[in-house]
Amino acid sequence: MRKKSTILRNILIAICIVFALNWIGNSTYLRFDLTEDNRYTLSDETKSYLNNLQDTIRFSVYLHGDLPLTFTKMKRDVSDFLEEIKRIGGSRIHIKYIDPLNIGTDNKSNKAAFNRLIQNYGLRPYTIQEQDESGKFEQRFIIPGIIVSTSSSFVPVNLFSDVIGSSTEEQVYEALGKLEYLCLKSIKQLTQNRTKKIAYITNHNELSSVYVYDALKSLQDFYDIDKISTWQLLDSLTTYDMVMIAQPTSKFSEEDKFILDQYVMNNGNLFCLFDKVQVNADTLQYVSEALAIPRDINISDFLFHLGVRINSTILLDNQCAKVPLNISPPEMQPNYQGVPWYYYPLLRGNKNHRITQDISLVKSQFASTIDTTVTGNGSLQKTVLLSSSAYAREIQAPAQVGFSILQRIGGNYFNSYYVPVAILNEGSMKSFFDKRSCPIPANKLPENFSIKTQSDSNKMVFIADGDIIKNEVEIKGFDTIPKPLHFYKYVAVDNKLYTGNKEFILNVANYICGDSEFIPLRTQEMKIRLLNEKRILKERKNWQLFNIAVPLLLLTIIGTIIMIIRKRKYSQHVS
Repeated sequence: MRKKSTILRNILIAICIVFALNWIGNSTYLRFDLTEDNRYTLSDETKSYLNNLQDTIRFSVYLHGDLPLTFTKMKRDVSDFLEEIKRIGGSRIHIKYIDPLNIGTDNKSNKAAFNRLIQNYGLRPYTIQEQDESGKFEQRFIIPGIIVSTSSSFVPVNLFSDVIGSSTEEQVYEALGKLEYLCLKSIKQLTQNRTKKIAYITNHNELSSVYVYDALKSLQDFYDIDKISTWQLLDSLTTYDMVMIAQPTSKFSEEDKFILDQYVMNNGNLFCLFDKVQVNADTLQYVSEALAIPRDINISDFLFHLGVRINSTILLDNQCAKVPLNISPPEMQPNYQGVPWYYYPLLRGNKNHRITQDISLVKSQFASTIDTTVTGNGSLQKTVLLSSSAYAREIQAPAQVGFSILQRIGGNYFNSYYVPVAILNEGSMKSFFDKRSCPIPANKLPENFSIKTQSDSNKMVFIADGDIIKNEVEIKGFDTIPKPLHFYKYVAVDNKLYTGNKEFILNVANYICGDSEFIPLRTQEMKIRLLNEKRILKERKNWQLFNIAVPLLLLTIIGTIIMIIRKRKYSQHVS
């Protein structure tokens, strides 16, 4: 009787423990991310934004249905990520999974619905090549995308839109690494009360739209961009969160400088890319040397006031891009090989600042250098964002540049190190026109205009190379087609994609405009750990045999040991 009561008590205790564990599990959330890159952990910025979310956000996921194995795993990771968002956002987050090939009631309506997703909602299909049992290849489409929406608007999220990868598996990893960034960006686009604005100045022969197409297109995901003159800026000094000036080639008037000064005095922020030296690089395709001459656009005094001096120098760097050079003797078949082009430095980012701590190398072309000792007329904190490598050299313009540089490189040729090319100035400024007369007549000033002589807070980034924001173009017939900013026309000999340029441009704009939470998310990466396909084919049978035989062997050994122990135990008990 006592034995039965003991058994009953143990059962009751076990039931109580199970109920207690279930209650603790339902009331307490525990989640451990043991991955090296924390791929399943949301950033603090995302959590904070979700906790303060007021709108209802709907995620319609179209990565669903009959998927290949690679995309099935991707769907699982996307689902886990969205469930984590829902856990933090609560009832304000709704998730729905939709098979894009089975939306309608028949094949015709399915096809029409699939086309609507592409044409009306901006989702992009991905083509899969599959081989059937007979060996015939067939094409089918999936949509690795999400529509994020509120009751009044939507934003398409194409997971493969900005992915650069050589294989499907690599593209999947790249897409998953940017998933949090893409989703937070879309949520913020839908919920922010005011869209921030950027002014792109155009009246000093700045880079035309086709040469800044990729950069401005990427910035338009965050901001409204107006292409205006400085005189148009005068009527809207407090409208824009940032003013961009990209590689101007004509002179600034005193009126232009006054307008920019008053924009800064109204706590405006500047993002300026200047070329202090002019080089016609295209002529080097036909001649061995070209002349590099200083470029005067009559803005050095204003920049000096803002705490910046761009030197009339050309930076050479041992860490540089490559260009093709014909190494064959005259009258022989051309043989082009990639040679280091020291005039195209690959700039390193400041790892101690948020803008540049995780970006790739930034490609520049005939960059100048920046003097960081200029104090400016204000209270400024200076931070170098981009600089050369430890093996650099500055040459003073005017100077001859060309392939002869390849013969001049010696052991001590690169005598400078970490030379600044981009700088961030933060703080308050005094007016450049303080105690000076206004260059604009009173009748041309806006109504009720008052001149300010002191700013409260400014963020200003200055870069001594306008080509950092400039994308390549391709001429096809009468069409000029812009290429992505990461593309380099000599990629055949250089074998690199320069993603750091766009990362840097976007990071600067986000930081200046107060959206720095996007910066660590955009540069977040998932480490790719792909299987070695050659080893898979070679060692496949060995590992299959191992996976079958080893568990059976372990079971046999463990069973034998248990049988021996039981036999000894009960044989001793009987004796």
